[in-house]
Amino acid sequence: MRLPTCAILLPFLSSPICKMTSLLVRPVQHPDIATCAALRTEILGSLVIGRPPPFPGYKEDQMASIKNDLDNKHHVHHLKVVDTESDDEIVAYAKWEIYPQGRPDLEGLKQPMDEESKKVDQYGRLREAAHEYFCTRNGEMGKHPHILLALLVTAPQHRRRGAGSLLMQWGIAKSEELGLPAYLQASAQGQRLYQSHGFKDIDTVEFNLTDFGLEGTEKMTEMIRYPVTSS
Repeated sequence: MRLPTCAILLPFLSSPICKMTSLLVRPVQHPDIATCAALRTEILGSLVIGRPPPFPGYKEDQMASIKNDLDNKHHVHHLKVVDTESDDEIVAYAKWEIYPQGRPDLEGLKQPMDEESKKVDQYGRLREAAHEYFCTRNGEMGKHPHILLALLVTAPQHRRRGAGSLLMQWGIAKSEELGLPAYLQASAQGQRLYQSHGFKDIDTVEFNLTDFGLEGTEKMTEMIRYPVTSS
C-alpha cells in the first residue's frame, strides 16, 4: 500500500532537525534605534579597533546617526535579526551600504579627523589611526561600484544560532542581484564567519594597541566577495 506523501514526511518535518528557525531578518525601524545602538556598543565599545569604552554622549551620537540614515540615506540598510519565539527580541544587527556607482563622498573621506573628535577621551590617537585606516580603505574601494558591510554584531547569548549568517545572506543576495562585489573590513573575531560565506582576504593590518594606551594587538582584514553572476 502506498502511503500518502504527508504521512511519509510528517515524522521528519516534526523532528528537531527539520524545524524552521525562529530567527528572521527585518529592517530596523525607528523604535529599534536605541536597542541597536546599545547592542553595537555592548559588542564593539566605541570603536571596533581596541574596543575602548563609550565616551559621554557616544550612544546618543550613534542613535542620531542611525535615525539620519533611516530618514535620509536610502542606500544604507540597517537590518535586525529577531527571534519570533522571544517576543521579536533583537538578537543581531547589521548595516549594509549599497554604492552602484561608487561612493559619492570620496572627497569627504580624504579629510583628516576633526580635532573635537580626537578629544572625546584619552584614546584620541587610536581614533585618529582608525579614522585614517577606514577612510583610506573605503576611499579606495569607493572608486568602484560595490556594497559595503559596515557593521555586524550579535548578542553574546545568541551566538551560534545563525543570526550572523542570515545578515550575511541578505547582503550576498543583494550582491548577486545587482552584480556588485561585497566588501568589508573584518576583525579577527568576524573573519571566520565572512570566510564561510565566500569572502577572500585582501590585506591585513595589525594595530599595536599598547601604542594607544590599551593592551594587546588588533588585526583588521579587508575582504571581498565577487558575485557568482559576474563573469
